Amino acid sequence: MSEFPGPERTRSGRFFDRFTDPIAEMARDKIGQVEDKVRASVQAEIDTVSRAVRAKAVEVRPSALAFAAAALLTVLGVALLLGGAVVGLAHVVWWWLSFLLVGAAVILLAAGLAAWGRHNLPQPARVTPEAPEPGVDEHVHPWAD
Repeated sequence: MSEFPGPERTRSGRFFDRFTDPIAEMARDKIGQVEDKVRASVQAEIDTVSRAVRAKAVEVRPSALAFAAAALLTVLGVALLLGGAVVGLAHVVWWWLSFLLVGAAVILLAAGLAAWGRHNLPQPARVTPEAPEPGVDEHVHPWAD
């Protein structure tokens, strides 16, 4: 066992160790108990939240599946409608021009929806510092004048 160089323990230092060591040990035990209680409390809260989320997920699952199926069918329906528009327009103009016209119309519609969505986004809150009341002394530090 190696010892670090430092001040030698005096007789009075060893005398006080008899009083402080038990107190330090009791403090370590109490801190350990508090850590265990906090850890158990946090774990219980996490378990409660996870059970609630699982219960809600089981409750919502059928609706989520129905919405997913509806979204997929909507995409397929829109694709069929666009294909029909291309074929219908191909009777009037060349087929490649009908693809270009329908594609441009879809892109313009998407751009319009994106612009509308961006316009309707909520504005971020602007924080303005409050002006100090007149006659109030502000001290940043208690020793500052």
